Amino acid sequence: MPANVQIKQFELSDLDALLSFLRIAYPGELLKGDPTFWKWHFLENPYASDNDVPLWVVMDGARVVGQMATIPVRLKVGEEEKRAIWIIDFILLPEYRGQKLGKRLMQIARETYCSTMIALGYNEQSGAVLRSHKWVEQGNINRYHRLLFPGNAVKEISQIALLRRLANLVYAPLRPRIKKLSPTGKGEVRQVKAFDASFDELWLDASSQWPCAVVRNSKFLDWQFIKQPGKKFDVLGYYEKKRLLGYVVLFFRKAEKPGAVPKAAITDICFSASNSENTIDELLKGALRLALERHAGGVVTDVLDEHVERRLRKLGFWQIKASPPFMVGTFESQDIMYKRSNWFLTRADSDVSIFEEANV
Repeated sequence: MPANVQIKQFELSDLDALLSFLRIAYPGELLKGDPTFWKWHFLENPYASDNDVPLWVVMDGARVVGQMATIPVRLKVGEEEKRAIWIIDFILLPEYRGQKLGKRLMQIARETYCSTMIALGYNEQSGAVLRSHKWVEQGNINRYHRLLFPGNAVKEISQIALLRRLANLVYAPLRPRIKKLSPTGKGEVRQVKAFDASFDELWLDASSQWPCAVVRNSKFLDWQFIKQPGKKFDVLGYYEKKRLLGYVVLFFRKAEKPGAVPKAAITDICFSASNSENTIDELLKGALRLALERHAGGVVTDVLDEHVERRLRKLGFWQIKASPPFMVGTFESQDIMYKRSNWFLTRADSDVSIFEEANV
């Protein structure tokens, strides 16, 4: 390691230097260097604190020249919960690459903070660092898409009102009808405004289905989907006799033209272990109804769960080849965590949802 360079866990006194670094490292991504967003991201997370920020920096004197940024989570592994971090950002300025600083960042984080780490969506440079620490690749999370209003989905067409309307009209026979997406069971789907104790009860039930999953308790959901600055998420809950059996979270991109929302994303979904396929159906149909009402160009989602994927295909979603890769590194419970089929993952478990462009 170069003589003047040191690696350490971030301290609040480093914030100005870090924000300056982020503006240089990501000139086209202003959100990453926005103080309000950064504070929400790293200080307001329910598992972080001011004196234990899950972020490591490479310092050259008083300058920040690299970082490994993470999100602390609770990870359900078998019958236990473990401390874990989800790596979302790993970058060095070009002149500091090739000096094993990235590998050292990872080593210090593992030794001083947490030995269990996950990454969902990363480039080849970051992947090389992860592999050097004996992380195990788990393939890709699966991405699905359902086209609804092509005139709104294609930017070049959406800019011209006549072409937009024509494309949407031509596609109309292939678009699902809202009436056919009506609830068919004895429950109801309705908007959720807050994550209360019923979501904790749901998680205790739902988590029994998956050997490995990020814990979705009410305080973490509130941080991710209610308090995230600049974004509005729509949450739908499925209820039977006032009991919450599942929820789905949607994110609608901001419309470039009035009435032309380019895309909606199913960011997260969670469902009771009992009669799960009916609950999944009702949630996905509710998501599609809302997307149709708002004339979203299409709906995209990332998920690793055979039950959800089967219902997506039945509702006309098709799988897209390009999807985020997934990797795990741990010294514990490797027999469980290094088996892809044990994992439940959604778009909410990647930085895709974190770095979506603001929609409010």
